[in-house]
Amino acid sequence: MENVGKSQTSLKTFNLYKHLKEQNSHSMSFPYFLATQDTYKAATIRFPFRTFTYGIGINYSGDSNLFKIGSKDFEVKAGSLTTIGPGIVSQWMGNYIGEHDSIFFTDELFTEVLKVNFLNSLSFFLPGGNHVIQLQPPEIEKVKLLFNLIKAFKEDKKLIPGLVHSLLTLVSDLHQTSSNQTQPFTNNKETIVGKFRGLVAKHFPEQKDVSFYASALNITPKYLSEILMEVSGKPAKMLIDEHIAMEAKSLLRQTNMSVQEISYWLGYDDTSYFTKVFKKWEGIAPLAYRKL
Repeated sequence: MENVGKSQTSLKTFNLYKHLKEQNSHSMSFPYFLATQDTYKAATIRFPFRTFTYGIGINYSGDSNLFKIGSKDFEVKAGSLTTIGPGIVSQWMGNYIGEHDSIFFTDELFTEVLKVNFLNSLSFFLPGGNHVIQLQPPEIEKVKLLFNLIKAFKEDKKLIPGLVHSLLTLVSDLHQTSSNQTQPFTNNKETIVGKFRGLVAKHFPEQKDVSFYASALNITPKYLSEILMEVSGKPAKMLIDEHIAMEAKSLLRQTNMSVQEISYWLGYDDTSYFTKVFKKWEGIAPLAYRKL
């Protein structure tokens, strides 16, 4: 594979974090940004986008909406806690009517307070992680309380790192509680599906065959697809293609990379073949999608 598509500068042509800051006249020197449902309404980002920051969001009210992360659809509704980390492609599929709080931040927020980058140890920020969990009313109130404190001291650079770290600690505890509650109902098949999604997010540019992922999971390709059909309703190949399609659409709308560069970035040496498979996935050619 050539390196023509590996330009980090090109990948950051559109940065949602900076876009939201600019729209809201927020200082770029602050390594965090607070958003509400009104922020997202004004932004009107309807295409798949790659994140370059860490994000935590909580829905206090509103109807059920889908949040697509990679090839997985998460249901987001009142009481949903959402987490996402750098490098993940996602897309909001609904509206922003309900009351909502979220914070986006970079690891620069903790450079003067913590020596160890603990963010990479939190699985809910990583590709293939459990990005959405449902909270109970008392848990929602705890998250809301911390968000209110962060909003109250949002201009204080000394206090914000500690408050965001407290939020991270609470979110980590809530994920652990959620995991303990669902563990008795989580069977081996669901565990395999989670591992499969994580592997696809990591290896899709080089590995697009079901056999690779089946081998990594020590099962046969047929059994892997059977498990995925049972748990997600889709076979392995379809889920791999959906993940790549999300990446492709993000690059087409979020960057100025050429179709050839995007093709190479995604692991396709033949641009015409990439164009063919993209048209099969989306019904239109890559350039036509970019111009939508």
